[in-house]
Amino acid sequence: MKKLTANHATRSVLFFKVLFFFGVLLTAIQLKAQPQVTFSPLIQNLTLPIEVTNANDGSGRLFIVEQTGIVKIYKNGSLLSKPFLDLSDIVSNTDTLKGMWSIAFVPNYKALGYFFVYYTSKGGNTVIARYQASKSNPDSAIKNSGVTLFSFPSSGFNGPKFGQFHFGADGYLYFTVSDGSSPSLTTTFAQDLSLYFGKMMRIDVRLKVAPYYTVPPTNPFVNTPNAKPEIFALGFRNAWRWSFDRENGNMWIADVGGERFEEINVSTPVQQGGMNYGWPCYESNVSYVPAGCKNINRYTFPVFNYPHFGTHSGQAIIGGYVYRGSANPALKGYYICSDYSTADLWKIIPNGAGGYNSFKQSGIPPSIAGYGEGEDFELYAASLDGVVYKVQAAAPATVAAANEAAIIAANGKTVIYPTLVDNSIVMLELKEAYDNVKIFDINGREVMRKSLTNQTGRINLNLPKLNAGMYVVQLTGDKAMMQQKIYISK
Repeated sequence: MKKLTANHATRSVLFFKVLFFFGVLLTAIQLKAQPQVTFSPLIQNLTLPIEVTNANDGSGRLFIVEQTGIVKIYKNGSLLSKPFLDLSDIVSNTDTLKGMWSIAFVPNYKALGYFFVYYTSKGGNTVIARYQASKSNPDSAIKNSGVTLFSFPSSGFNGPKFGQFHFGADGYLYFTVSDGSSPSLTTTFAQDLSLYFGKMMRIDVRLKVAPYYTVPPTNPFVNTPNAKPEIFALGFRNAWRWSFDRENGNMWIADVGGERFEEINVSTPVQQGGMNYGWPCYESNVSYVPAGCKNINRYTFPVFNYPHFGTHSGQAIIGGYVYRGSANPALKGYYICSDYSTADLWKIIPNGAGGYNSFKQSGIPPSIAGYGEGEDFELYAASLDGVVYKVQAAAPATVAAANEAAIIAANGKTVIYPTLVDNSIVMLELKEAYDNVKIFDINGREVMRKSLTNQTGRINLNLPKLNAGMYVVQLTGDKAMMQQKIYISK
């Protein structure tokens, strides 16, 4: 009996070791197979672009919101010289927490021509207003057509609020409003149903006369005493970038944290109404300000978070979209989001068992402040550095070079990349003319030379067979010289 028991134990240990090995192997394969996200500059020389979207009117146009209060159009491969809408005279952009935040176009916009903008006024109020496009020139809005639906005061409520809006499949307009918390002060507004702050609202905007909207009768708090009937969900700190999954209607809501965590919340169309996402009772799934809070089962917790400390840290999550385009099939079904302060990106996808897998990718272009979809569901990213990028997928071996190229194009300077070389090719992005390119090993020995004959633009430099190690690439000419260290990994 003892012998059988020992053999059984040995087999059990071996079985679990095999399971562990294959689990590690499958995880490694999955990690290796992850699509790598790249950023290709599409539009440059913008001023604080913060959102990019489309009107779903068949025109293929992209609308770019600049924080300064201007909306521009990218059409047929170029940026139109005249803005679609210029509200810079009424929009406050005196600091990073003020400006224009979002634009949304009504369903059947091609026939109706109405759209909505979300901004901070020069008086400090948070304003949601409706405008109309010109019927004679669809690339221009009628500035004096504006009417105000909401104007949330800042006085006594800790400064300006901001958020984003989208139309749902039900035709209603959904929008978020931040709660006004700051690093030095945490409000409890997000749990107070008598205030709009820290909430998501849902309204029907088909009413043509003041107040220009009605409250859907199915909103969850229409019969709750003292509650704002427009409220659809609550418990947000600063859900200023969120989106719908166009395939299934799921909401992906990125909520910028306070002291410790950034988070992503997901809810299905069945779950959405009346959900309480916890702030400030909880930050992510950790108790934060417990006074007056309800039982834990009354709150909905995030599917993904990361801390403000440690090796996987960040400071300000920028919510994106679930990729539903066709040009990059490897990205299909992945939710893309990133952190503004660290330039780290995450790809999140359901794991098939009710949870989610997340994969981190570093080294994306800096200052990404918003993502958006084209009519074809392809993804774009807006950087406050003045660039709108097209978000695509690449093989892991080329992603570093592709992202370096995006940064280079934004800088407008001559650069040599990638700095980590694993495919025997170095790219030269030449903004100036040079006579020669030379490569030296770590001992200063020249191992390669090529004439450039005053070329400019992008040049593929095919390397000779070199040992792994550090090298210096040097560009020389009559008037200029530059050099860049590279590491050849194989």
